[in-house]
Amino acid sequence: MIITTLAVASVALCVARLLLFAALHAVPSPYNAVEHAVSDYAVGPTRRLSAAMTTVTAASWLTLAGAAYGRLDGWPERTQIVVLLVILAAIFVALPFAPTDVEGQPVTPIGRLHYVLAIAWFAISYSLTGDLSQWMNDAVGGPLAATGRVLHWVALGSLIALIVALIAPKLRRRYFGTAERVFLVAISTFFLIAAIALAVA
Repeated sequence: MIITTLAVASVALCVARLLLFAALHAVPSPYNAVEHAVSDYAVGPTRRLSAAMTTVTAASWLTLAGAAYGRLDGWPERTQIVVLLVILAAIFVALPFAPTDVEGQPVTPIGRLHYVLAIAWFAISYSLTGDLSQWMNDAVGGPLAATGRVLHWVALGSLIALIVALIAPKLRRRYFGTAERVFLVAISTFFLIAAIALAVA
């Protein structure tokens, strides 16, 4: 019962994250989806909405970790999955204390720490899509597993595009923001699907 409750809570939190993500781009702000990173929204007039999204996301990782611990009993990668989900929760607890340097502003030590945390959560969240896709394929199957596999590849493609745009100055301003948002939506939707799978497995 508690496993299902945690999974359902994670579903609700994942939906809330996606809604807050959409709201972040709907409210008036000096940022735009093409030229600015999502983390820029944590600075300035959208900081409270961004902080709410960060808090909800941290809670979603924790509830997902709890559900995975119970539901993946006997699965070889269970410990790794749970530990990585807890690490993701810790990263999101830390993010508000390490705001980014807004595009065009000088780089600061706190800004560098933010980049390290962002790289870590992008890498960890993507790595988890592989193990959880395999679990969904073996334990759940059907549309949930198929959707998880598609989102895994969408996340990979957008992550590669994001990295290319990040290291190529001529591409960064035109493509980084879009690639990042595709990655974030794919990742957020993937973990929503994973939470649903944990609830119904």
